[in-house]
Amino acid sequence: MKKIREIQNDFHMAFFLAWKSIQRGNKASLILVVGIMMIVFLNLLFTDAIFAGITAGMNKGKINYQFGEVVVEPAAGGDYIKKADEIVEKFKDDFRVEKVSQILEFGVTLVNQKEKDGRDEKRQPAFLMGMDTGNEGRNFVFDMAPKIVDGRMLRDDDRGKIILGTELAGGYGVSVFPDDLGGVKVGDKILVERGGKSAEFQVVGIFKTKNFDMDMRAFVPEKELRRMVGLYSGADRIIFRLKDKKQAKSLVADLKKAGYGKYDIADWEEKLLLGAAISKSFEMIGTILRIIGSLVAGLVIFIIIFVDIVNNRRQVGILKAMGVRQNSIIYSYVFRGLFYALLGSLFGYFLMNYGIIGAFRKNPLDMPMADVVPLLKEKALLMSVIFFITAGIVGSAVPAYREIRKRILTLLYH
Repeated sequence: MKKIREIQNDFHMAFFLAWKSIQRGNKASLILVVGIMMIVFLNLLFTDAIFAGITAGMNKGKINYQFGEVVVEPAAGGDYIKKADEIVEKFKDDFRVEKVSQILEFGVTLVNQKEKDGRDEKRQPAFLMGMDTGNEGRNFVFDMAPKIVDGRMLRDDDRGKIILGTELAGGYGVSVFPDDLGGVKVGDKILVERGGKSAEFQVVGIFKTKNFDMDMRAFVPEKELRRMVGLYSGADRIIFRLKDKKQAKSLVADLKKAGYGKYDIADWEEKLLLGAAISKSFEMIGTILRIIGSLVAGLVIFIIIFVDIVNNRRQVGILKAMGVRQNSIIYSYVFRGLFYALLGSLFGYFLMNYGIIGAFRKNPLDMPMADVVPLLKEKALLMSVIFFITAGIVGSAVPAYREIRKRILTLLYH
């Protein structure tokens, strides 16, 4: 009981000494120290937030331009979803569904003839996808209109028209893939070859979604594609876009209950396993950088506390001579380090959340794989705060314990 009372007294005295030291200290120095701690903490948050933003941006691209929130595909060994019309008709008016489309695509070879003499042509295997062009493409699950970087969208009355992704067309910035059509532009004509037959199409638009799979594809009106291949019903897959992606699992369950369980039905989370692997890799990198950043924070606190003690050795010696317990003085410096860390993390969080992220929302970071907005995750924030505060405590405790336990005469006269 006596030991507990002594510890309580030490903490009370330490808090009093720390508060008086901060209150009477140089305010400019305090602002500088807190500012340094804020920048160090901000660095911890920003690294994690950028990695999380990249992952979120890539996942968003895959949902918006590849998988949707729910996708129905043929079972293993199956070629088409024969009841595609039935599924679409049954669920298109479901309260959860915003859009639903049948997706039909075929492997083709696209040929950029250039001079049309066969000596200077570029051939590229690609997937040709049919697009529902009704309502100027607004009915289609992939909202391609905002992603057109040159030319226009396909229209319902288009015949012999095609739009290409930038990765497939080539000539629109740095390409991720080594092979493309060699710089096809709007107005050029290309051949579409399949099964020994070919047809000529005019390029009316170039799109860039920053989803590399989609940007290696080409689109023609769905009706025209079905005429080309002689397939007037069925689909390779059905994609649902939902008003709220949290409703994906309930829609999957209802599709299976409706008797369509023979098909492969998956929600967006099941389709983003690669994204999850990338996210884990980024988390690992983020943890390493967080540890390094925390060590930097601890070193900053160490230097600040050490310099302060050296400059105030005489005062420390006087306190010990007056009977103030050594532990109380050590704890007072630990409280000061904790105070710097808490204020730095608090200001860093507000600057990150309400300043930097807000600025990026207005002007996303233009990266090849996505338009990136930093994303502050609760887990990353909590870990950063824990690491940072621990660094503040350790960084202040080490120099305080090392210097203050010296003899009174040493503190007074050296």
